[in-house]
Amino acid sequence: MSCFNSIIDKVEGLIMTEVKHLTFGSKNAPITIESFINFACPFCKNYFKAADHALTPHIESGEVQHVVKHFDKTKQALLKGTVANIHLNYDKPEETLAIIRQLYDTQDQWKVSFATVEDKMANEFNLTPQKDADERSLAINEETFERGIKGIPTVFINNEKFEFNPLKDEQDKIESLLNEAISKLK
Repeated sequence: MSCFNSIIDKVEGLIMTEVKHLTFGSKNAPITIESFINFACPFCKNYFKAADHALTPHIESGEVQHVVKHFDKTKQALLKGTVANIHLNYDKPEETLAIIRQLYDTQDQWKVSFATVEDKMANEFNLTPQKDADERSLAINEETFERGIKGIPTVFINNEKFEFNPLKDEQDKIESLLNEAISKLK
């Protein structure tokens, strides 16, 4: 019976584990921005660069918490983003942010093959797959289903969908829209 109880305790422990997202800023910030992105998506690249630039001062001032949720989509062109994501250490957000910036800056180079992205993550960044990546991916996929999210980037500000056109809006336009949205919530 003690073996059975041990198994039950382990299962309950797994169920109670909270999924850790890549988070920047205070959990007490009055504004929470959730960004559903994929590192292999060219439209996410444009959005992320805009958000990185526009949100940093608001994060530093304690006004905004930015939660990045990598959506491991099964589209062939985006699977390489999933491979990159499983290597990222979410316990080191600042180091991970620097790597994400480099991934977006070199996106066209590492997206050419799975071997290339794996080589980049292992040899250039000295990273290995993270044990919590699968659990996080499943949780995010479930969340996107529940919230009706199909495309990326999809962004929410205080649970309200942030409207912009990722196919047409350039970085400066997205920055402006983000700053406007934040100003209205202050």
